[in-house]
Amino acid sequence: MVKRFTILTVLALMMSFAAVTVYAQDTIEYGEIVTGEITDDETEISYTLAVEEGDIVVLDMRRTKDSELYSTAVIVQDPDGDEVLNTTEDTSASNTVAGFVADESGDFTVIATRNQYSETTGEFELRPTSARLLESGDDVKGLVDNESADVYYALPYDTDVSVSYIQTSGDYYLYFRIYSIDNQNSASLYASSTAIDGITWTVTFTTEADYLTLVSVGADEYDFQYEDISSKFTLTVE
Repeated sequence: MVKRFTILTVLALMMSFAAVTVYAQDTIEYGEIVTGEITDDETEISYTLAVEEGDIVVLDMRRTKDSELYSTAVIVQDPDGDEVLNTTEDTSASNTVAGFVADESGDFTVIATRNQYSETTGEFELRPTSARLLESGDDVKGLVDNESADVYYALPYDTDVSVSYIQTSGDYYLYFRIYSIDNQNSASLYASSTAIDGITWTVTFTTEADYLTLVSVGADEYDFQYEDISSKFTLTVE
């Protein structure tokens, strides 16, 4: 009877320790590209991202070359575990761009996943960026290549702006895009243009008061996978 009691006690202790086991998440940093895989058994992969209050966080998740993950999505939780971003109910797509402005500093959890109605699986790339806020008078020179992927900038809320773009070098003609983002959907395309040699493209508009507006300079998703890209550009804000 004593032996049986001892065995039951040991089993109970083992179950108790198992219940509180915490598995460490991989850490990801701004500008870093991590590769993971969504499978039937593992549909969510979590990463820890150190964020400072006021950071404009942009998350770019896309399927890798030859991957069959045709539906990507991201979820973000703040240091207290409260959800600040979730695109799993958004339109299914193989490339997700989402973002938010951090209300506090700390370790945020970024979860790479897929649309809640999707059963697709495959490898993905995830890259967080801290977007620079562009102000009137800014003149930014940048480079897009296969390592950088798309480059993102943010615009002030509820402001009249004029953004000019010109490609200054490179054989690959870059894409210039303006996105609008809320915390439940991936980026909605507001305007776009492909670079033309020697031509400056300008768009004038008023940014939304309740939505994050992003400016992106980059390439087509598939071109990053199959082309050698190294092109420079200039952005001017008025």
